[in-house]
Amino acid sequence: WYSIADGTGELTSLASDTFVSNMHARGLKVWPLVNDFNNNVDYAAFYSSKTARTKLINNLMQEARQYGYDGYNIDFEYVKKDFADDYLQFLRELSIACQNNGLVLSVDNYKPANHNAHYELAEQAVFVDYIVIMGYDEHYAGSKEAGSVASIDYVEDGIAQTVKEVPAEKVINAIPFYTRIWETTGDGISSQAVDMVTAEQFISNHGITA
Repeated sequence: WYSIADGTGELTSLASDTFVSNMHARGLKVWPLVNDFNNNVDYAAFYSSKTARTKLINNLMQEARQYGYDGYNIDFEYVKKDFADDYLQFLRELSIACQNNGLVLSVDNYKPANHNAHYELAEQAVFVDYIVIMGYDEHYAGSKEAGSVASIDYVEDGIAQTVKEVPAEKVINAIPFYTRIWETTGDGISSQAVDMVTAEQFISNHGITA
C-alpha cells in the first residue's frame, strides 16, 4: 500500500477505508506493507538523515490513525551493507513509534545467507514483533536454470536458519501464491511469474499432469 516517494520521507499511498472496514468486519487484522521499490530514491542518504527517518515514521503513524491499522509490514529489499546500520536505526525508531501507538511491527527478510547477513536478524528481533522470512524466489526471473519458486527443502531450510537467530514465536514464514512458467529458448531459458489460477489453466490447456 505504501512506497517511499522520495528522500525526505514522503509516501505514495494506495490506502482504502473500505478495505480496512471490510477486513475488520471479518475479524482480520490489517498490516499495510511499506516498500522501498522506488529506485529514484538515494536510500543511503535517506537512512542517514534523522529528519527524513522521523518524517517517514510520523507519516506512517498519521496514516495508521486515519485508517485504523493494526500494524505495519516493512518490505525493504534493497538495503546495502554500507548503510545497513542506519536502516537498523530506522527500524528501532519505528518500533518505538509503533509500540507507543499500539501497532504491531513486522519486517520482511530474505532467507538467511551470507550475502544478506547485514540485515542482522538477531538485532531486528530485539525490537520488532515479527520477522517475516520470504520463503520464495528459490528460482526467479534471472535464474540460470528452471526450478521451483519454493521447494519444501528450501522453505524448511529458511525457517531452520532463521530460528537460529530469532525466537521461534517471532518468526513468520511467508508463502508464495504464484509460480513460474518456464520456456526453453535458443538462448537458454526464460520465465514469467503467474498466479495460481493462471498456472492451473496452463496445465489444463496443455494437457499436463500436475
